[in-house]
Order: sequence, then C-alpha cells, then structure tokens
Amino acid sequence: MQEWLYRASNARADSSTTQEIADNFGFICRSAFADVAHAQMIANVAKVDFGDIIHLYFVDGEGGGRSLGAYRVVGPHRHPRGALFGAAVPKTKLRTVADDELRGQLRSDYAVDPRVGEFCGWPVVRDEHPSPSYVKDLFVGRNTLVPR
Repeated sequence: MQEWLYRASNARADSSTTQEIADNFGFICRSAFADVAHAQMIANVAKVDFGDIIHLYFVDGEGGGRSLGAYRVVGPHRHPRGALFGAAVPKTKLRTVADDELRGQLRSDYAVDPRVGEFCGWPVVRDEHPSPSYVKDLFVGRNTLVPR
C-alpha cells in the first residue's frame, strides 16, 4: 500500500465541490492525460493502485492548502456505488464515469480527459489515515500527485 498526496486547486472546482464529490460519490476526478496530442500520462497517475491511500488537499488562489481527508482507492466491485463507474483507463486504476447524475455534477466544474473523451478519476472510500499537514514543498514543480 502506497500513500499519495494529491493537490486539487480552484483551477476547476472549489473546495466544497471537490469535497462533496469525494464524500457523496466516492470519486476523485483526475485526468490521465494533459492533452490530446501527447500520449504521455500525467506524472504518477499510472502508479496509483487499488488499496493505496490518497491524501486529498485543496489549494486556494493564494497558495494556502488544507486537507480534505484521506481516501482509499477501490475497484467498482468494492465501492458502495460501483455502478457509477465505467471502463478502466488502460494502464491505470482510473475509471470513466457511467452515471448521469455524477456526470451532471462534474460537467459544470471539471473537464473530460482530452484523450479518453470522458470524465475520469479514482473510485474511493473514506479512510481514517490521518493526513499530514499541507506543505507546498512536498509537491515538486507543478506535480499535483506525489508519493508520501
């Protein structure tokens, strides 16, 4: 089991929307690819595995961050709302979204993965692991997902 630090920002959704989707739908939205022209995946996305813990943080426009909690990555068959999720994104544990209600929640604040053409992310369940305090220096460069 690996622990990951994942930094969300207001570039897409605000903190309350990010928290609501993680808690109410058990989903952390994450594209696999940055753009349609490049087949290279976003750093570390393919390394996240079932059973891993993602410590979710939200960073505001001034660079301050706070923890939104810890979540365990699970497959749809181990998720309380597994029918929300569709196909796996190849070489990752990311899943597409198969549910219209969740798609509707994501549509106003998130973008579909540019290569996959659908909303993607990790099915998750809340975990009781305490999250470390947010420290900007834990995230090297522009990386939003780093190992703990």
